[in-house]
Amino acid sequence: MELEKLLQQSEQRKAEALENIKKAENLEELDIAELALRKANIDIESIKSQMEQNNLPPESRKAQQQTEQKTFTPLATYANTENEQDIYNTMEYRKAFQNYVLKGEPIPEKFSEKRANEMTTVSDIGAVIPTTIQNKVIEDMTIEGKILSRINQTSYQGGIEIPISDINITAKWLESENEVSDEQKAEMNAKLTFNYHVLEARVAIGLLSATVSLPLFEATVVAQLKKAMTRALEIAMIEGNGNGQPLGFTKYTLPVNQVITMTESDIGTVKKWAEVESEIPESYEDSVIYVMAKKTWEMYLNSMTDTTGQKIGLGRINEKGQKILNGREVLTVDKLPSFVSAKTGDIFAVVVDLSQYCLNSNLAMYYKKYFDEDKNKWIHKALTIADGKMAIGTIEKNGSTKLVGAKGLLYIKKGTASE
Repeated sequence: MELEKLLQQSEQRKAEALENIKKAENLEELDIAELALRKANIDIESIKSQMEQNNLPPESRKAQQQTEQKTFTPLATYANTENEQDIYNTMEYRKAFQNYVLKGEPIPEKFSEKRANEMTTVSDIGAVIPTTIQNKVIEDMTIEGKILSRINQTSYQGGIEIPISDINITAKWLESENEVSDEQKAEMNAKLTFNYHVLEARVAIGLLSATVSLPLFEATVVAQLKKAMTRALEIAMIEGNGNGQPLGFTKYTLPVNQVITMTESDIGTVKKWAEVESEIPESYEDSVIYVMAKKTWEMYLNSMTDTTGQKIGLGRINEKGQKILNGREVLTVDKLPSFVSAKTGDIFAVVVDLSQYCLNSNLAMYYKKYFDEDKNKWIHKALTIADGKMAIGTIEKNGSTKLVGAKGLLYIKKGTASE
């Protein structure tokens, strides 16, 4: 009954969004209505899937869940062509999309009819990016992205509270089947909720217009989208504020013992980095890595020397080309300030288990083009919906707020000489 009620509410939101699209008087109103429609469609699809699964016999439900787990695809639901013909993967649609982008030719009506219920009822405001392009963009992003290749990629329904215990699945010995540890109780009580945030990637039409063949056109689109979206997502996963974008792993308020301050005089010492290592729980020993700017690594760790000027092997590069500190991998990124450029109190390095970061999205992409009267030119952009955050929640205990799931996260901040 609860699912039926949620389905009715989602269908009502969809009907309202469709009506708002018809009434939209400008691009801003149209974008808001389109987003509301996509949210409703995602919810409807998710709820119907849950209802279908609930109607199966227990044995079939278990078998289906096991099959889904075995065949899980990163960033999940972006292209299912096994059970039905995917019209957006046909050669006809791929060519139609190319003509729409380069020549402004409308997408044929037969393709618009299918997407009328999925996206909008207005024929000239956008197009679904062909499945071939989406698949390649997502595949490349999840392989080549420094951070994207390491995170936990999920596709939970937005707005639903999810216990951290459902994300951080662990196995524990119990004295009886009724026994649940305090840690497990905390993870069941601490919950995450994912929202719908829109990621926009501008497309350089000058590059596209120079392409003639379909393969070259698609390769150019893939290259542009992959570069723009990978960078935007990875920046948000590090420093996003959670408002209209994912929440970065540097934006949490951690317990005092999980924040280490380093100064100019001790950042280059073995003892200070041993202090960081001492705060890493044994249970996270094999999963956490260092994340910092390349300049920090080169100036203070890779070049660390003793009092005689001899290089110390605390920081080194192994035979695979990986940067290693205290036997732990160092991932260098340009989204964190170096120690030199950081201000007092800034986070310049992080110890983190990236598999505990959840990017929640199906990365279905939509293409829009419109004429900007002020700039007197066509604007081309791709849109997708995503959210992300660490598998960290809070619970109220003894009148205070306790952080749950953050033990593998440490911040290293810049301090002053007096500290």
